[in-house]
Amino acid sequence: MATYLVTQATGHQSQHTITHLLASGAKVHAVVRNPQKIPSVLERPGVTIFKGESTDAEAVARAAQGCTGVFLNTFPIPGLELSQAQTIIEASKKVGIKTIVASTTFFAHEKAMWDTPITKETLLHGYFSSKYDVEEAVKAAGFEAYTILQPAFCHFDFLLPNAPQNFPALSTRGELDHAMDDGATMLYTDADDIGAYAAAALLDPAKFDKQVIAMGHENLTMEEVAQIVSRVSGKTVLAKKRSAEEIEQVKHTLFTQRFHLWANATDLSEGAVAAKAVQAKFGIPFTSLEDALTREKTRLLECLAVLESVQ
Repeated sequence: MATYLVTQATGHQSQHTITHLLASGAKVHAVVRNPQKIPSVLERPGVTIFKGESTDAEAVARAAQGCTGVFLNTFPIPGLELSQAQTIIEASKKVGIKTIVASTTFFAHEKAMWDTPITKETLLHGYFSSKYDVEEAVKAAGFEAYTILQPAFCHFDFLLPNAPQNFPALSTRGELDHAMDDGATMLYTDADDIGAYAAAALLDPAKFDKQVIAMGHENLTMEEVAQIVSRVSGKTVLAKKRSAEEIEQVKHTLFTQRFHLWANATDLSEGAVAAKAVQAKFGIPFTSLEDALTREKTRLLECLAVLESVQ
């Protein structure tokens, strides 16, 4: 069976991709910063660990030897992100890798959605521009096949250890603190679906060649999300909007809030429509946020341990 290179292998998206690749019988070369601190999925048979940074061309090239495809998942730091992508692309091409699957973000290829004054005002222009640059680098690299996955807000951001960086009050008060207006919506993706589509594209590159896969298939208000979290956990979780003063206080430190403010002025519904078309075309069903959190109920309850169960 073929072997595939997975970068940023300790990240959630990469772990789910590795899980699906292993389930298919494939082998994985996983690039990690610290081999002494790896999640359990990387300890499974079929995974070979390579120590290295995504910006270290020699380390990536060593890991890429013998691989036929690569999963590219870059860290969202403008400037560094494109450098990571270019290093991995060049190293992969050098050793003869033929297929690349890159995970970016929703609407990255649609500049009309984000190259706007509101995106600059909410401090997201650099984020989207960087993801766009990564996609363009992937397309121009000359691989025999490429696929771009565009996930939205992922289910693991409601779980530890991610929740405090997204909803600081979720684990301390059981509140989904946010900055979204009434009626404003956000798109959601189960990270396991990212893994399923990434593995499918690596295993059948001809079928997925030159495809841009929209993955934000649910378009939900924060009140709807709170209801989902409450149903799954059996605990009362309320959505609470920050005051104008609170929004300003965390403007430069709480990255997720930027998406809330952007969503207040941006209609995201076409993303869900595109994702439903993807599901119909490829036959790989998307997982609802409720089902994803139900699967991860133990971790969700750990995040909500401060609350008493509803009787």
